Amino acid sequence: MRLLSLFAAALLILLAAAPSALAKPPLEAFGDVPSIRAMDLSPDGKRVAYIQRKDGEDVLVIFDLATSTARGLARVSDIRARYVQFISDTYVVLVASKDTRTFGYSGRYEFSAAFAFDVSTAKYVQLLARTPDIYPAQSGLGRIIGVAPDGRNVFMPAFMASAQSNPDYDLLRVSLESGRGFRHDGGNGNSNTIDWITNNDGKVVLREDFSDKQSLHQVRTRQPNGDWKTIYENRTSLPEVGIVAMSEDGQSVIAINSGDSKFRQAYTLPVAGGEMAGPVFQRKDADIAAVITDTNRIARGVEYSGMYPTYDMFDKAIEDDIRFAQEQFGASAVFLTGWSQDWSRLLFHVSGGKYAERYAIMDRPAHKVAVIANARPLIKTEDVGEVAIVNYKARDGLTIPGLVTWPVGVAEADRKNLPLVVLPHGGPASYDSVGFDWIAQYLANEGYAVLQPNFRGSTGLGADFATAGYGQWGRKMQDDITDGANALVKMGWADPNRMCIVGWSYGGYAALAGGASTPDLYKCVASVAGVSDLAEMLRSERYRHGPNSSTVTYWEMLIGDLQTDREAINAVSPALHADKVKAPVLLVHGAADTTVPIRQSELMNDALKRANKSVEFVSIPGDDHGLVDNDSRRLMLTKLGEFLKTHIGK
Repeated sequence: MRLLSLFAAALLILLAAAPSALAKPPLEAFGDVPSIRAMDLSPDGKRVAYIQRKDGEDVLVIFDLATSTARGLARVSDIRARYVQFISDTYVVLVASKDTRTFGYSGRYEFSAAFAFDVSTAKYVQLLARTPDIYPAQSGLGRIIGVAPDGRNVFMPAFMASAQSNPDYDLLRVSLESGRGFRHDGGNGNSNTIDWITNNDGKVVLREDFSDKQSLHQVRTRQPNGDWKTIYENRTSLPEVGIVAMSEDGQSVIAINSGDSKFRQAYTLPVAGGEMAGPVFQRKDADIAAVITDTNRIARGVEYSGMYPTYDMFDKAIEDDIRFAQEQFGASAVFLTGWSQDWSRLLFHVSGGKYAERYAIMDRPAHKVAVIANARPLIKTEDVGEVAIVNYKARDGLTIPGLVTWPVGVAEADRKNLPLVVLPHGGPASYDSVGFDWIAQYLANEGYAVLQPNFRGSTGLGADFATAGYGQWGRKMQDDITDGANALVKMGWADPNRMCIVGWSYGGYAALAGGASTPDLYKCVASVAGVSDLAEMLRSERYRHGPNSSTVTYWEMLIGDLQTDREAINAVSPALHADKVKAPVLLVHGAADTTVPIRQSELMNDALKRANKSVEFVSIPGDDHGLVDNDSRRLMLTKLGEFLKTHIGK
């Protein structure tokens, strides 16, 4: 990390006008990480901090809203800058990670690190645990769960123990001035501890534990005498309740649970003990996707799932102003991402509709909304492909929602018999919604229609829809994708002779499964960081986490048990059915991927070659599951663009 004394204002170029060329945007306009990302608003509402990428370099920037001047604090290209967070008007914290290995720790992992910057002096320190028994794989701290009243110390959990024993998940008090962290009073956890909550006075209020071995989920609150009281306990192989925040009065914990509903709702659980009450927030057609909290995890409201984000806030005046801000951007998805301490200013991320990605500030007293930054200045409004919400019926009658992105420059009357890319999302515990999807938009600019189906097993659509995907990898989940492609053909929108399936992570699995299970449907198949051998994946998860871990329980619930379902699992593993594949296959994988190891693509590549099938395998050294480096994404899009043009292009 190298300090900068000055950072030219031209690096930001707020509201920069895109080049006036008639040609479509260059590939890097889509593939590169946004030039501005991870923006946060200072507590006084006068400045924003963000990560700026310029000429391949990541820089932490402070921008003064009153003077419209930008100042760089440090180059941070040596590490993967993930996000920034204003802790106070004086300090901003940058959280980053790096793929690495550590002696005594098996396998590769993402090493998290946090750096505290003094905004006025640009001096910084890395936040570290200063104890002799810090767990090597977690010696860098990366998650802040609270701020001390003095504003100069933060509370951060860390694994504490030697590499030869199960580490305890303790809570540290870490100085933003020195970077030193020590166990906080009441912050002694154990190997089952998964979370902590402190109050505005900096005192430990709650500890959450989950035991894989005992299948026991417990929530304990700390009493004035230092004793712990259990206020929630449940025997379960996977936690059913999510403890996420504190109420403003400090008397209750905010918990997320479906309860008697099909959708996730917010409840209160008294700190003193008692029954869960509520719901305090609920909708009959959407899950709670996130709880809006301040730096000390005090709940202010909730965000709901859906094709567009919607909000319920404890303060209804704030809720009304969020809705007003959203109305200013038409068909764009507008997300609340920050606010000043007094809530007089709100920060929004605007995506989709007419815009690629922008940031906007609302001055609530003035009731005005202004765009302050264009995160993708090379992309004009006319370069953004129109996105339509579609619904279609699966073969068993289930309604599948999804998105269609129309090719740029094709008039509505001409949207017939188009080349189609089917783009299933990753997860699969995720869902596609309206916004700027850089892959879909790149494809739309290349002349393709893009279908993004929210197949069963996707989240955000209720518990029944999500659980309908359990045990259905390569089966009904795959049928939903197939039925979507056929529905667009039936509507006359897609050319059945020019369809390709492309996916990332689970979407990569779905692409490979589509090539094997419906070999005549697609003219080409592309998988980025996809799974190909489910049994190998389950074995890997058992090795990494232990056979009794909740992680393994989760994957077995979704896919099946190796002991009892081996035949069924093998039946939907594309690497074991390479002989059925007819279409050419493109495989792209980051060599440092710790989420889906590159071995999954290697297995598929070997199987296809043995079966004398057409396959191209692109291994990208040094990059991870998200392909975060610009060069990696450019290479991926270049290979994908050439691949599609060869097989379904005009």
